[in-house]
Amino acid sequence: RADWGLFLLRVGLASLLIGLHGGPRLIRVFRYVFFGEPWTFVGLVGGIGLPFPLTFALLSTTADSIGAFLVGLGFLTRWAAMMIVINMTVAVYFETLGGDSPELPALYLLGAAVLTVAGAGAYSVDAVRAARSTSGRKSSRSCAALPTRAPGCSRPWRWWVRAWVLWR
Repeated sequence: RADWGLFLLRVGLASLLIGLHGGPRLIRVFRYVFFGEPWTFVGLVGGIGLPFPLTFALLSTTADSIGAFLVGLGFLTRWAAMMIVINMTVAVYFETLGGDSPELPALYLLGAAVLTVAGAGAYSVDAVRAARSTSGRKSSRSCAALPTRAPGCSRPWRWWVRAWVLWR
C-alpha cells in the first residue's frame, strides 16, 4: 500500500507542478530565447536579490519542469525531488518575506521532501533499474566474502587501473 501512496504522491506532485509552474515557465523560456519576448521571472529573481538572475531563473524552471517530469516517471527521483526541495525552500522563504502566502510552495516542498527521503517506491523506473542492476550478479557486499575471481565480482586488477588513471 505504501508503494501505491508513493506512486500517487509522485504523479500528483509532478502533474500539479508541471501544470501550474513548470509548463508555463518552459513556454516563457522558449519565447524568451527564440523570440526575444521579455521574461518577467528573471526580473523577479533579480528583484529578490539573488545573483545571476537569469541563471537562477533557468535553474528554477528546470526544477519545476524537468525535475517534476523525472519525479513523475520515478526516474532519478531522489535527485529530482531534491532539486524541487531546494527550489521550493527558496520560494517559501521569499513568499514569507514578501508577505504573501507560502501555502502552495510549502505543500510542494513537503511532497518533494517526502519523496527525497522515501524514494520513488516499487512502481517507478528507479525500482525497475534497481531490480535489473542486481539480477544475475553478486552485490558488492557479498563479493567481499568471496574469492576475488568469483563470477560476477570485480577483478583484482581494476584498482591498479583506477590508480594509474588518477595518478596520470
